[in-house]
Amino acid sequence: MTRITGIVPAKRRSGWVEIRLDGASRILLPDDEAGRLGLVAGDLLDPDRLARVRTAAARAEAIRGALGYLSTRPRSRWEVERRLRKKGVDAAAIAAAIERCEALGYLDDREFASAYARDRIRLRPCGEARLMANLQARGVSEGDAAAGIRTAFRDEDVSEEDLLEREASRQARRLARVEPETARRRLYAALMRRGFPASMVHRWLERRDAASAG
Repeated sequence: MTRITGIVPAKRRSGWVEIRLDGASRILLPDDEAGRLGLVAGDLLDPDRLARVRTAAARAEAIRGALGYLSTRPRSRWEVERRLRKKGVDAAAIAAAIERCEALGYLDDREFASAYARDRIRLRPCGEARLMANLQARGVSEGDAAAGIRTAFRDEDVSEEDLLEREASRQARRLARVEPETARRRLYAALMRRGFPASMVHRWLERRDAASAG
């Protein structure tokens, strides 16, 4: 049996308490969770009850870690899971953290995909294929990625061709002093790396060539 020798406010964790066990070890828990478990100083915890307390502590710690990670910027579900795994959190606690973050509305892969796509549209324009690949590399499903991209294009009131025009014009200005054929090859390669469809890139280059010739 393990005795609770004290329950005191946790340092630097508002709303948490430190459960002291036999004066030698401790468990940190949110105050309301300690109350739900009926923990009071002087209690003797049998192995089963102690295991429940430790499980609750691991779950609470995982939720705290996940919320802290999400507080800096939006993340995908996979990114949060990977972060917690790297910290050695067990699978059950990770699942509890994911469920809690989703319930609070802080974790939504479709919303994440939309926010990611909006940022790229505004700051680093690229094609839908590149957006899809980048999102799937972050663990977002094809369906959520596609829906998020559609929402972002609608919210920003742009098309893939608009983004191609913006990026191609920027790249062309950068290559203005380069020999024309070399500039054309570099421009084509740069736009393809950005994930724009080859047919769309060819049409843009043809229009540019025609305008230059005229």
